[in-house]
Amino acid sequence: METIREITSFSHDGLDYMWYPFSATLGPNNSVISAEHYHEIGELLRFLNMIFGTNNHHPEVVNRENIGNSVRFLIGDKPQRTLCSISFRTDKSEYKMQRYFIGEYSVEAKLQKIGTSIVYHGQDVIQVLCKLRKPFIVGNDRLFINNSIIFKPIDNYSRSSMIALANNWARMIGFQDSRIGLDYAGKWSIPSETESSSSSRRYVRSLVCSSPLRILTNLAQAVMRKRTYGTCVPIFCSFNLESLNEFESIAMLDLIKNVSIEEGLQFIVGINSKPQINSMIDTIETPNLSIYEAD
Repeated sequence: METIREITSFSHDGLDYMWYPFSATLGPNNSVISAEHYHEIGELLRFLNMIFGTNNHHPEVVNRENIGNSVRFLIGDKPQRTLCSISFRTDKSEYKMQRYFIGEYSVEAKLQKIGTSIVYHGQDVIQVLCKLRKPFIVGNDRLFINNSIIFKPIDNYSRSSMIALANNWARMIGFQDSRIGLDYAGKWSIPSETESSSSSRRYVRSLVCSSPLRILTNLAQAVMRKRTYGTCVPIFCSFNLESLNEFESIAMLDLIKNVSIEEGLQFIVGINSKPQINSMIDTIETPNLSIYEAD
């Protein structure tokens, strides 16, 4: 089974909240994608799940001249049509994949192995995808938000190591009273703030990981997975900056970048845009939506 090592670029021509054309070329370790609104980042995560999905390819959706009521119920009367593309590297090869979606369903798929004449189409693309270890895409699904999706502790050493990593990083960026926890089942608990002042933070143990520190738990899992198995697929995480000040936001993003480089990870972060942060951090910015407004 091949493992995806790096996502090099992706694009789409419009998808719901990200209804505008968008493309990005990613770095080998850390990239930060900045959107004007946080829900655009959620849409980007959905796009990545769709393009790597293996149970959403249904070309029969467009093969019927008269769409039945059941299909119309699933895709709507006027479903959105989206062309998506993504390029990535595995252990052995480099690929470019294109998929065409009607609503949530892929109706066309093409996978080209770069540098060769090998091209897969349709269901053959899905079969290849099934044999790949695909990226971890970590969103804000509250049902699984506390779980260790990237790496679950396999013993007390790995559990305590991840706790230590996450808390040490939190203290490095100013959360001196950080008390991030992790149980043996891989469920995290993160303190939630009761005061917004950076100089006098107080925390209450929370089972809902709404804290901005949650991204550090994902980073700790990625580091531990790489150290344990010698490899880790690319990771895409959303990161809401709303509750952090400018210093904390920049410190957090800088820490993630440095750890990604040191550990040899590709850790991609999607954030809600703040002009003062975009000017100080090398971000990939989505278009300013005001350019689409009519005069």
